[in-house]
Amino acid sequence: PRSHQTNRDTMAPLQSALVLLLAATTAVQAKPASKIAGGVPSGEHEFPYQISLQLDGRHFCGGSLISDRFVLTAGHCTGALLSGLTVEAVAGEHDFAAPSEQAQRRVVDEFWIHEDYVVGMVAPNDVAVLRVDRPYELNEFVGLVQLPGKNVLHDGTCVISGWGSVSFNAYPIYPDVLQKAYLPIMDQEECVQIWAGGPVADSNVCAGTAEGGTGVCSGDSGGPLVLEGPEHKEQVGIVSWGGVPCGGPNNPGVFVRVSYFIDWIEDKLARKD
Repeated sequence: PRSHQTNRDTMAPLQSALVLLLAATTAVQAKPASKIAGGVPSGEHEFPYQISLQLDGRHFCGGSLISDRFVLTAGHCTGALLSGLTVEAVAGEHDFAAPSEQAQRRVVDEFWIHEDYVVGMVAPNDVAVLRVDRPYELNEFVGLVQLPGKNVLHDGTCVISGWGSVSFNAYPIYPDVLQKAYLPIMDQEECVQIWAGGPVADSNVCAGTAEGGTGVCSGDSGGPLVLEGPEHKEQVGIVSWGGVPCGGPNNPGVFVRVSYFIDWIEDKLARKD
């Protein structure tokens, strides 16, 4: 696949084609994220926009379907693509142990990483758009998530979804069934104070509570943080990083704020050829 990025620093080491680096000099390790601790199994096809990025048939990152040919994910999820490996973007999947007949597999044929993203890091421009080789068939099992307006600041409780580890400790337990959890958007100043010295920027949004109990951390990043309204589901964030242990107190998840990058994202959506 072809890639587009004007500022490519030295590649970080790859582990199972997923970049696993320390991202900050905070008291708690900040690592690439999307481990849903404290979540519950989702309903079958509850999240038709959910994408599983796979290498050799194995899930390594999440993503969201934003058009019939484009997937939104985290910049640090592109390590395998930067290495020239073939990555599939799978839509309509629910349980890896019992693959769905409704699943649609596509190959990523082109991708864009934000120009100001430093490869291998997780902040502050940890965003990428992937294009697949042919359109998905949109139906009740495979559908789109709505993008927000420019610089919209959301509040309320959002839902996260993914196949990351469900463990609260350093020993991962990866589920076969897509998990979900509900997290309130945290006040930005409170998040910056909690992650004092960490890479929380205006282009980020935080979700979780100071008390902990549910959260994201190391595992498979790139998944969506979505605000569910009565008429549509709007993507607020892209899972970027969190702390260890997962779901602990004073450990909110840090997401890419989608509305901050909406012009950049929509520019890529125009590149279908």
